[in-house]
Amino acid sequence: MSMSMAKEDASAGKTAPRHPWGHVDGQWLAAQAQAVGTTALEQGALCPMPTTLLRLPRTAGAEVRHLVGRHPQAIEPRSQANPFLPPDQRLVLRPWGPAHTLLLNKYPVRPGHLLLITNGDQPQSGWLNGEDWQAAAALLEHHDGLLFFNSSPVAGASQPHRHLQLLPRLPGRPCFPWEAWINQPDGVYPWRLRKTSLPKRDGDLAATLARIYGQQLAALGRGSVKEHSQPQGAYNLLITPDWFITVPRRRDEHQGVNINALGFAGMVLVTEHTNPAWLAAGGDVLSVLRAVGEIPAAALKQRVPG
Repeated sequence: MSMSMAKEDASAGKTAPRHPWGHVDGQWLAAQAQAVGTTALEQGALCPMPTTLLRLPRTAGAEVRHLVGRHPQAIEPRSQANPFLPPDQRLVLRPWGPAHTLLLNKYPVRPGHLLLITNGDQPQSGWLNGEDWQAAAALLEHHDGLLFFNSSPVAGASQPHRHLQLLPRLPGRPCFPWEAWINQPDGVYPWRLRKTSLPKRDGDLAATLARIYGQQLAALGRGSVKEHSQPQGAYNLLITPDWFITVPRRRDEHQGVNINALGFAGMVLVTEHTNPAWLAAGGDVLSVLRAVGEIPAAALKQRVPG
């Protein structure tokens, strides 16, 4: 990063580069997220959710955290206003291309959790389009982490305005608990999904992501852009620089455990609504994921993690 850019973006609120993302890299994004987050926390705009890590015997290596108190969105007065139109400028890192904005998640569990939102009022339940994939590809190319998407409330989406999310990789640890398992090229899972390996930085990543997205949703019975006005069913996306996964969904929760895309990466949040008997029985995470996902056609052929 040049000295001029370092001076320009050394702290939150200063002008970011005007071009879409040519001189932005992971180091700049991490520093900007930290600077914006520090200021937003002081101003009360950033509200990290306090959690405790549970040590349960049946998690299969998943990270199960208990939310301390009630979820902030359950406490705040209900409002019909769209929180992303406009977004809270105290959380914004920078514009991200012509049609998107990159900002911090207001209610993170992990520091630096990013949201990639559309500038216009696009529905979360609609088809992701070319501009979405251009922005998503640029984020994957510039910042290491897990990109994910929840297509609707059934898939764990909390807002109807279109937004993708990125969970950043923290130094010296896996990005998510099941990273080693999912990275196995021949992995077989106890829920239905489609997984495609991504090419190593050759060609147009945005076009590749858009193509795989269409292929996987069609293969999973979610329809196609040419034939349907919107996807025919709920789903989650999980994407890294190495692979693209789509998980079809049939319900949003089981045993009082709400699941979004991160659940299929081994990250589960339990709350006051979680069934105490499920926790007392050891917290069988795989049974919850099987219940909210779809049953695979093939029998499980490998040991699950843990």
